[in-house]
Amino acid sequence: MHRDTTFSLIQILEKTISPDRNELESAEKYLNHAAVTNFTTFVKMLSDVLVQGGNSQVARMAAGLQLKNHLTSKDPAMKLQYQQKWLALPEDVRIYIKKNILSAMGTENSRPSSAAQCVAYVAVAELPAGQWNDLIPFLVDNVVNVESTEMKKEATLEAIDRC
Repeated sequence: MHRDTTFSLIQILEKTISPDRNELESAEKYLNHAAVTNFTTFVKMLSDVLVQGGNSQVARMAAGLQLKNHLTSKDPAMKLQYQQKWLALPEDVRIYIKKNILSAMGTENSRPSSAAQCVAYVAVAELPAGQWNDLIPFLVDNVVNVESTEMKKEATLEAIDRC
């Protein structure tokens, strides 16, 4: 991932909470355009921002929210469309993103956990399709492992609850 592009994305994500309406609208327009023009790169970059603990909490939360919003919808027809779009991504891209969102669980200070939401909505798309079969044992291990932090356990339970 190109460092300058990721840095620009972080700046845009941080503007999604700007009190300046022009900055907010500009950020939303940029993110929508990025999702439409190169969805695969866009979602990979969002997962990169989410997993990097050195990024601001605002950028990480916004990245997770953007990713989640491209995985699910309250509208059942849109939700199905998003799930199909996810499943149509190349397997290596999906594996890359799943690795990032799983690694991000338990590293956020805010609740609800953006990473947990992303894990849950990827699971909702993949598990019925017979994919991501190692997820449930991974989540169980997160909860029962004595080395897991309380934040990791909490985020994992959040993900399970949303599935």
